[in-house]
Amino acid sequence: MTDYAGDYGGGFPLTCILYEGAITVSTSGTHYAGGKNKQPSFAFAAEISVGDYVGLFVDTANTLAATTGIPVVTTVATTAPIFGRVVTEPQWANAPSSTTSTWAADLARGAYRKAIVEFFGVTAAHVAATSGDSTALTLGCPVKWDLSANGWMDAGTTVTAAFTFHYDANTAASDVLIGFSAVPMSTGDADCIGYDTIT
Repeated sequence: MTDYAGDYGGGFPLTCILYEGAITVSTSGTHYAGGKNKQPSFAFAAEISVGDYVGLFVDTANTLAATTGIPVVTTVATTAPIFGRVVTEPQWANAPSSTTSTWAADLARGAYRKAIVEFFGVTAAHVAATSGDSTALTLGCPVKWDLSANGWMDAGTTVTAAFTFHYDANTAASDVLIGFSAVPMSTGDADCIGYDTIT
């Protein structure tokens, strides 16, 4: 929540990784960090700033292990529907020294920024086991509890009030971050939670 009138927050706050597309590094400029101007400078293909709406970034690289349990968000699109809003200034996890290539590589070396995101309509989130039924859990998809397997499984496109913040192949029981929310699936991506956007 901010100190500005008309900005009342009320979402579920989580620290998130920001996917901002390819990051171009240039030694001809500076960036501001820790109260100082430092080299190099960075240009983002899809920069995210405080106050921006964001959606979940659906990518198979975004597993619980690869993200250290942190959700990954990206700029809003029809396939990345609005699900939250950035409420703190983005900070580098590990500023890259050269132009980035692939998201999986960036994720592995921590070449991304993080910020706190207030997620709309989310009431709780915790790490829990998957069912291991070999049906992959795509990031943002609704899930349901499998009594016999004692774990979460894919629910297709049926809203269940539970969803996954991470991708999991689900070939064996493993952990994902489960969120609880009555937010619907979007028409832009019927298997990803979020509010519809119009382009």
